[in-house]
Amino acid sequence: MSGQARLREVGGAALELDEKRFSRLGWGLVLLGFVGFLLWAGLAPLDKGVGVSGTVMVAGSRKAVQHPTGGLVRHIRVHEGERVEAGQVLLEMDATQARAQADGLFAQYLAALASLARLSAERDEKARIEFPAELLALDDPRLPTLLEQQRQLHDSRRRALRLELDGLAETVAGSQAQLDGLQAALRSKEQQRAALEEQLRGLRQLASEGYVPRNRLLDSERLLAQVNGEIAGDLGSLGSTRRQILELRLRMAQRREKFQEEVRASLADAQVRAEELRNRLASARFDLANSEVRAPVAGLVVGQEVFTEGGVIAPGQQLMEILPERQPLLVDARLPVEMVDKVRVGLPVELMFSAFSQSTTPRVEGEVTLVSADRLLDERSEAPYYRVRIRVGEEGVRRLAGLEIRPGMPVEAFVRSGERSLLNYLFKPLADRTHLALGEE
Repeated sequence: MSGQARLREVGGAALELDEKRFSRLGWGLVLLGFVGFLLWAGLAPLDKGVGVSGTVMVAGSRKAVQHPTGGLVRHIRVHEGERVEAGQVLLEMDATQARAQADGLFAQYLAALASLARLSAERDEKARIEFPAELLALDDPRLPTLLEQQRQLHDSRRRALRLELDGLAETVAGSQAQLDGLQAALRSKEQQRAALEEQLRGLRQLASEGYVPRNRLLDSERLLAQVNGEIAGDLGSLGSTRRQILELRLRMAQRREKFQEEVRASLADAQVRAEELRNRLASARFDLANSEVRAPVAGLVVGQEVFTEGGVIAPGQQLMEILPERQPLLVDARLPVEMVDKVRVGLPVELMFSAFSQSTTPRVEGEVTLVSADRLLDERSEAPYYRVRIRVGEEGVRRLAGLEIRPGMPVEAFVRSGERSLLNYLFKPLADRTHLALGEE
């Protein structure tokens, strides 16, 4: 029996030694794990940042669709929620009045351009009108008739002026012929007077000596006086004829100048009218072009306010809005005011679209593009905040390509401002509190 007792004593001692060994080994493993945890908590980098909530928005926001002049709605081509392409017709306005006005103004504009060309030819005294290439290039069936009318008017005015000037020129020629005749007669009479004066000198000598009767001398003196009178009359006629010729030539010059003044004045008026018609035509064509209201961008029709074909809309009235698509994807978030020093433009952001299943929706990267310069107030709660705008990166957009992202969807964002350890994360609030507590009186 003593042997069995001794054997049990030895087995118990061995078992006690094994328990102590395993206990020490366990505590060693726990200590090693704790030390390892402390090392990891103190050295392993963890993302540091700020979590914010936001909503999806589209760059450029909604695009309002308006009509500048208003009018009668002829046909509505789209409806609320429909997807449209850029430039697609949204609704048609009644263009009857705009088309008639544009057509009438275009006809007047053609006539004004043709009139300008005619007046320019008259100003430059050209025999033919040189119509500008701009006018000849216009495609309108009324153009040949307008051009022919201006050619006929140019020819008739030119012919009337020429006839008037030719009549004055013929009168000048007649007066000039009369002047030439008077000058020839005057030369003949001056020769006759010279001969009579020579004859009288001889007769006076002979009469004083008694060789010639005195009545003969008196007849010769009377004839000389008559010739002198005729010469004086011819000199007066010469002066009158010269004045008449000068007056006729002056009338011709004045008529030319008056014609040019009329042409220049008409040309100035025509230029002003052509410019006015050009502007009015551009405005009428603008109204005609806007008879079809088109989508400014591709997107969804929202906020439609026109539903009645045949109804009237006011100038500038908002008809609907287009929610753009295929635009840069942005997130508009609100940052608590006490966190504003931790967020700045350019910081990376991790985005999670919480409206989708988190098991299948990837987290995507983005970047802070805007932090508002001043704090804002919520319209309802009046709680202060800073606006933060985040742009989803190109890689993130590609990863989200299979999802239908709509403006207004909720997004959870984590703005990474740096790295810190787990110990720093755990003890920094305590350290901050201790610092504040020690500073209190």
